[in-house]
Amino acid sequence: LKRYTSPASHLRIKVLQLPPRFEIPDALGSGSTPLVTNSEKIYALRSVNTGPRNYLSLGLLPMKDNTAVRPTNIVTRPDHEVWTIHDGPTMQKYFQKAFPRFNFEEEGGIVSKEEWDRFAKAEGTRFPYCQHSKGLAAWVDGDDEGGACGVALVGDAIHAFPPDIGQGVNAGLMDVVCLDRALKGLDPETGAETDDTRSSSLPLETGLKQYQKRHAPEIAALIRLARFGAPYQYKQPHRADRMLLKFWTANVALRVILSKLTFGLVQPPSIMLSQNKDLTFRQVMKRADLTTALFETILVGGFGFWFKQRYGFGFLKALLVKP
Repeated sequence: LKRYTSPASHLRIKVLQLPPRFEIPDALGSGSTPLVTNSEKIYALRSVNTGPRNYLSLGLLPMKDNTAVRPTNIVTRPDHEVWTIHDGPTMQKYFQKAFPRFNFEEEGGIVSKEEWDRFAKAEGTRFPYCQHSKGLAAWVDGDDEGGACGVALVGDAIHAFPPDIGQGVNAGLMDVVCLDRALKGLDPETGAETDDTRSSSLPLETGLKQYQKRHAPEIAALIRLARFGAPYQYKQPHRADRMLLKFWTANVALRVILSKLTFGLVQPPSIMLSQNKDLTFRQVMKRADLTTALFETILVGGFGFWFKQRYGFGFLKALLVKP
């Protein structure tokens, strides 16, 4: 098992249920008409608190049914104050103070007392490490009379990662498709015919070996994408998080701008490349790595030029030439 920690690993999450089509007061400015929410739109509601242990963001992802209860994700670091509150009334007051524009506390508020009590007592869950199994399959050879058997892993049995890149379901389905192709003698990644495809009887061992050989590198690339794709989207409030978010944002912005200026010669960031259905995860990371290598070459070259202009090469010759 290969395991890595990303900036999103170990974040804690639990869900507060808001009513369908709830209103956001003063959404367009003080005194403006309340905005009626639509389930098919994304919303992020920020608290007035800005500290590393009390900042909150209510994240609402889109859903199809505009009459259904609206789940609201609360994602924080494990040391956040919200995890120290275990009763409904106290939690209700905490949210009212954090989001004063909403009626959370008064009679007729948008969240019931029962929901506050359930939410306060809920333990939620934690985002996992970015991790994957190096082995995807195991098998036992049979004899002339049969008896061959094997086990193949797919989905969460192979890989797990925080939900930042939105590829969890896609990756699981990809595993199933690749395994099906391998067992049919096709290339697991492309689906193209191979010499095994034309064989009248494909041994189970051959199919599983191909699944292991061809698909394992794709899983490794997926985990790299999960580590670096978009780990700061949860607005983690620690001071180190905020600083690293600025660096990550600058990196993404630079790649986007250079991609536009060079008409795609410099590749956009990996999180954008991953939206291209024609690219495998390995191709995504290879293109992102080429841009990284370009940046490193420019940085080293620039430093070398500055050093030469400032000190010349006499200093280096003095170090290299023996007395």
